[in-house]
Amino acid sequence: MDGEVPGPHSGAMESFENLVRAEFAPKTTYLNTASTGLLPARTLVAMRDAAARAAEGQPLDMFADVEAARAAYARLMGVPATRVATGSSVATFSGLVAASLPEGAEVLTAEADFASLVNPLYTRGGLKVRSVPLERLAESVGPDTALVAVSSVQSADGRLADLPALRDAARAHGARTLIDVSQSNGWLPTAADDFDYVAAVAYKWVLCPRGVAFLVVPEDLGAAAGLRPLFAGWASGEHPWDSCYGPVEELAC
Repeated sequence: MDGEVPGPHSGAMESFENLVRAEFAPKTTYLNTASTGLLPARTLVAMRDAAARAAEGQPLDMFADVEAARAAYARLMGVPATRVATGSSVATFSGLVAASLPEGAEVLTAEADFASLVNPLYTRGGLKVRSVPLERLAESVGPDTALVAVSSVQSADGRLADLPALRDAARAHGARTLIDVSQSNGWLPTAADDFDYVAAVAYKWVLCPRGVAFLVVPEDLGAAAGLRPLFAGWASGEHPWDSCYGPVEELAC
């Protein structure tokens, strides 16, 4: 703005703007972050280096990078890193939660919510899945509801779920909650501790490459949550390189 007098933090603001300019340099104005976020320059360099090393037959050990990303995401969500799982899609996480539900359990979803969240709940079989208008989700939670699954922001039209009302209704009836924050993560803060499971793909506002997803799990992950390690491959061991063969004896935290 012409004639604007720099404030006491103008230097810090200028440094931040320079950082943004250095990390993001699209050739045109980009306004579709809700669909796909722009990759920071440093991310692009890291991916190119990893691909080049793989082409040379010397692939990088990415475990440290995954752990660093997991820790950074945990800070964003305000939870310990031990409560964050890494993966590749919301559908995988939704399917894992669906598999933990007992036969005949009632699951409540919002009408026309994104398929990656709700489809695994429908295709699991043996569940009583019902959909209601987004605005009626909280009032539709009842004593028979075992799980409520909803996107914090609807992909189709940007409507926001009333998460505080949903949290209160679920707690009142002892229902678990699965919140997909893919469309809000990075710009709309979410109190992860208010819910049982918080899932997200990270290639939108969190500016990760495609194929990166995170799941925040509850503190009572054991018998109370009922989650089973259905996708426990060799990398699920506390020390992955010692868990390549045979069953993994010690799962990672």
